[in-house]
Amino acid sequence: MRDIVGKDETLDILCNEGLRIIQKRKGYRFSIDAVLLAAFVVLKKHERLLDIGSGCGIIPIYIAKKGYGNEMIGVELQTDLYETAQKNSVINHCEDHVRFINADIKTLLRNMKQTPFHVVVSNPPYTKRRSGRACPERSRLLARYEETLDLETLAEAASSLLTKKGRFYVIYPARRVGELIHAATSRRLVLKRLRAVHPRRDVGANLVLAEFMKEGGVGAAIERPLYVYDGDAISTEVREYYSLGD
Repeated sequence: MRDIVGKDETLDILCNEGLRIIQKRKGYRFSIDAVLLAAFVVLKKHERLLDIGSGCGIIPIYIAKKGYGNEMIGVELQTDLYETAQKNSVINHCEDHVRFINADIKTLLRNMKQTPFHVVVSNPPYTKRRSGRACPERSRLLARYEETLDLETLAEAASSLLTKKGRFYVIYPARRVGELIHAATSRRLVLKRLRAVHPRRDVGANLVLAEFMKEGGVGAAIERPLYVYDGDAISTEVREYYSLGD
């Protein structure tokens, strides 16, 4: 297996050795946000899943390693991350149903609309273009800033590519939850579940996990908070995620 890992890459072994992820040593590397989102997604047996901005492929591969054999497609703009995602599907033995496309999602909408998805998921850039401290490294810049994928574009793509009653899952900064709900609602994506993510019990939420349904009815569930840390240790719930628990 080591032969597949490039000199500029690392091999991270997670989830009690159940998940192996190759990443670039420099540039964008996935964070706990991706794991929290993957664990939040609900996927039924027959459903097709699309991951927009797939990075190294962590989200669909994590879901596959939980035992799902669903067709899953990840779209990734950056060629080096796409190539890493391809490797990760191979070393995790899910390449028969998890595949990746190297493209800008905006260029794929027309063709992908022909076979819409039941589930769309995204861990998108969080920071508005030209705000915050600039990131000098190109890969991290595209992953963190809305240079090529802003919130409105993401919501439009998700709505366009979902079946009626299909679901859109996203993790987003708590400070921007109003923008998120507005962008989704204006594109026929109705909030159904919302869960606040807190670093610790005595700290306000910094992220939200959200599920929207395309042309869904009224009524949404505000779920109990998710605490990442319990004191100085990872919380029991998050530890379960890293053992591929539900």
